[in-house]
Amino acid sequence: MGSDRGPDPLAGQAGRDVPEEVASRSRLLGAVAYALAGFSGLVLLVLQREDRYVQFHALQSVAATVVALGIAAALWILSFFPLLGFLYGMLLRLLQLALFLLWLLLLWQAHRGCWFRLPYLGRWVERQVL
Repeated sequence: MGSDRGPDPLAGQAGRDVPEEVASRSRLLGAVAYALAGFSGLVLLVLQREDRYVQFHALQSVAATVVALGIAAALWILSFFPLLGFLYGMLLRLLQLALFLLWLLLLWQAHRGCWFRLPYLGRWVERQVL
């Protein structure tokens, strides 16, 4: 998990971790973008076009959900191979735990008002939104 943060409006000011400019409503909606994974992200992408902070977290939620589904599909395909099938259960449980912890981290960071970027995905999302 990367601690790679996106653009921070107060980046030049020492001692300021959470920007004051991110309104309480935007922070709440940013966290809601992750609440139902890609579904709530899609809804907020449509409904909150004027708020870049919400758009950033909504698109990152959708992109992370697509990647997680792709990894889960790859693990499911591995389950059909006799030698790798027994690993499927263990890998799936590890993936579920990692995704749950990542989900909590993203919810928390969005609610704090941070422009928290996931490695690779966050940069792509940033280019799309900002």
